[in-house]
Amino acid sequence: MSRALRQILILASLTSVIGSPFVPTNVRAQGNNGGNNNGGNNQNNAGGIKIDATGVVSVVIATDSTGTLDKKRRELVAKKSLNADINQISELRYLSLIDWERQIEKHLTDQSPIPDEVFFLAGLQQITAVFVLPDTKDLVIAGPAEGFAPDAVGRMIGVNSGRPTLRLDDFVVALRTLRQTRNIGCSIDPVPERLAELQKFIKQGGAATADVVEARFKQMDDILGMQTVRVDGVSPDTHFAVALVEADYRMKRIAMGHENPGVKGLKSHLAMLGANGNTMQRWWFVPLYDAIYRTEDGLAFRFAGQRLQLLAEEEIADAQGNRSGAATTRISTKAFAKQFTEKFPELAAKSPIFGELQNLTDWAVFVALLQKERLADKVDWKMATLLDEHRLGVPTFNAPKQVPSSVNYKKAGSMIVGLVGGGVSIHPNQTLNKSIVPAIEAQRLESDRQTAASTERSENHRWWWDGEKKVATSK
Repeated sequence: MSRALRQILILASLTSVIGSPFVPTNVRAQGNNGGNNNGGNNQNNAGGIKIDATGVVSVVIATDSTGTLDKKRRELVAKKSLNADINQISELRYLSLIDWERQIEKHLTDQSPIPDEVFFLAGLQQITAVFVLPDTKDLVIAGPAEGFAPDAVGRMIGVNSGRPTLRLDDFVVALRTLRQTRNIGCSIDPVPERLAELQKFIKQGGAATADVVEARFKQMDDILGMQTVRVDGVSPDTHFAVALVEADYRMKRIAMGHENPGVKGLKSHLAMLGANGNTMQRWWFVPLYDAIYRTEDGLAFRFAGQRLQLLAEEEIADAQGNRSGAATTRISTKAFAKQFTEKFPELAAKSPIFGELQNLTDWAVFVALLQKERLADKVDWKMATLLDEHRLGVPTFNAPKQVPSSVNYKKAGSMIVGLVGGGVSIHPNQTLNKSIVPAIEAQRLESDRQTAASTERSENHRWWWDGEKKVATSK
């Protein structure tokens, strides 16, 4: 083998779990109105990715998706489509899950479309607190909220912040799934036979000129071919599953230097690499909460932390292309995971798919909390409508099945290095076991619960209300 080829770094990060398309109102409404209808199909554009009829995934990146022009457009759309109360910036918006479900039930009974304000939880963008109100038989979630509109690729996001909203279908999928399984996930993996063929190709060696090595990288792309998508726990044709795949795919593109998210100081893994040996990497997201604070009586909880971090390890592959963990992990691999984790809050603010990944994590952890703490039992909530798959369907999409392999490379001195990358994983019950701790300021958390119970609700929308000063989204 030539010296140049001995320096090739083939990095394959290969496993994923949590993700996001926007369903147009007319399509989404079909999926939420009775019978066995599962929501029709929005097959062309699922957020930042496209999935064709055969399940092949490709990326769709719109220009100015979070810029000034798109913000102006969102302001106009939100002002026209939302009532003035929802179209406000609120530091803390409360939402009664009991009354919210009643709203859903009402529309199912009337056979009328579920409005955007209901489907997108009154613009709620994150779960920061959970309050149990036994006296009024209510269960409340709370978090920041604002008016919302679809962005340039169709994802529903806040008018000012650009953060994605929570979604009805994501909660329903998590609720139904986690009653039967403990884990939700997906993976994007090279076909073992093709990986084995790639390793044989590398060992063949060849001329050491840069042009030849560059051409060989292009051949590697062809040899790897399509990588296989696997979704675990949730149906692969749901928004939840598609968003998982998109988050994994987009992280991979950032790692390979194919996509610049515009976050200062966030380098691609390719930019960190030197020319020092063959290797493969696996990167995957796992939950990262500073804590889930709990009052002693289990009636109030607060979610704290950035929700996710990126982990990494080296992998090796045998002659048949089967992968396993390596004994050590090199510095550049750890460095990429570390800086990606440190920059993740900024990344989520810039790239809505990673904000959706946070929301999916919140939903999964909330559902696990719901079960562990028996919160529904404390307020006699049966969740009958949300659990009824025949009456309340969810929108469906082309299921992601394959992702094209992609090789990138750079010159490192007289050498050329390249990589193939990706990965994510979430276990909500394990997260709860590690994260639930007594509230440091239990009295304050209890006071927040009392505030949620006593704050006046509008007669026009009893199912949500604001607890902090509001700021108009648009004039």
